[in-house]
Amino acid sequence: MHCLTVTYPRPSDPARFKAYYEQTHVPLAKQLPGLVSCSFGYPEPLGTGPAPFCIFQAWFKDAAAMNAALRSEVGAKVAADVPNYSPDGATLFHFADGD
Repeated sequence: MHCLTVTYPRPSDPARFKAYYEQTHVPLAKQLPGLVSCSFGYPEPLGTGPAPFCIFQAWFKDAAAMNAALRSEVGAKVAADVPNYSPDGATLFHFADGD
């Protein structure tokens, strides 16, 4: 399995971010081709450093499936939607699971 992880900085209006993100963006992201599963949350820090405001993880069969999803028409719509709720953008990274 391969995981795409997206983190978001704290927005100026957290309630607006959450409403748009949960009602519009996540349902759009769930349409990514090849998506096996996904989840999101609003983490709390465990130490002295800050946590991102929001984190999203999407799991795909492999890196090729993830890359195909990101290059797809839906992937383009997902990317274009980010400024609608997170004007400061997002940080994306990916990794293969430890198996």
